Amino acid sequence: MSKPKSNVALLTEGASYIQRAKKARREQVEEIKFDDEARREWLTGFSKRKKAKAEEKKARAKERDHLAHLKERREARADLRKKAAENVKSVRRAMGLEDLSDDDEDDDEDDDENLAGPGPSSSKNVEEEYSDEDQLATVTITEDFDPSSVQDDFNMNDSEDEDGGSNSRSQLKEEQPKPMSKVKMLPPSSAKLQKLREKKKAEKKKSTSMETASERRKGREMEARRRTKKAALARERDGGRGGRGGARGGKRGRGKGRR
Repeated sequence: MSKPKSNVALLTEGASYIQRAKKARREQVEEIKFDDEARREWLTGFSKRKKAKAEEKKARAKERDHLAHLKERREARADLRKKAAENVKSVRRAMGLEDLSDDDEDDDEDDDENLAGPGPSSSKNVEEEYSDEDQLATVTITEDFDPSSVQDDFNMNDSEDEDGGSNSRSQLKEEQPKPMSKVKMLPPSSAKLQKLREKKKAEKKKSTSMETASERRKGREMEARRRTKKAALARERDGGRGGRGGARGGKRGRGKGRR
């Protein structure tokens, strides 16, 4: 009977296996192992890798174009805002109003908040947006003037305009440019000319025709009968000539046979 192992032997039994594995690794001869799957994938994957690179380049180019498009849209919107602000200023100048500065706009906003309700002299802001696929424009029109003052100025200017109306009209007539001589049109092509002629003929036929549908049908039938009669007469004439020629030919043949 074998002796039972002690606790030290049982606990250190795995050390011997570890030592043997280390010794085998130290004494192992160096070798190179090839992975056939990886080798096959590398040798047959040139076209795949080329396509993947091309697709990656296309994706990067699309991303660049998209970013450039967004940048252009932002710049276009900023330009439109500037143009809208300039248009508002020009409209206010044309109406005889003062240009709105930043301080004046702040004061107007404070006044609007303090007022309980809109009055006849309160300013009105009208905003309109115009947008499409690439651009967005916001137009703000501010109305802050008394229409009665404009009407008074208009009435005063009417009296002045009546005095110099005749002179201004004569000057306008003199300043009007002379109309340019019309350039002769090129002659139409033969096909177009033929079509125009056919169209005119059809219009004339439509305009001059006063017959009903039944009358036109009867006329066509009579025309068809007349043509058939002419064809029959022509065939009879041709047949009679052929018969005479045939009879003469027969007589000549008989005569030659007798000789």
